[in-house]
Amino acid sequence: ECKESKQCAPVKHHFDECVERVTNSSGAEAGEDCVEEFFHLAHCATQCAAPKLWSILK
Repeated sequence: ECKESKQCAPVKHHFDECVERVTNSSGAEAGEDCVEEFFHLAHCATQCAAPKLWSILK
């Protein structure tokens, strides 16, 4: 839900582009991975989910 949210859409798009680029790589970008993009997406999803989670846990 959060990774598809309006606030995370640009980050997810960037991550998806990276995954596609690495998957389709012919070796030109050897050593490239999407770890940085993944962490940006995870951070955005966490920021989105935290308020919802805390309201349930209170």
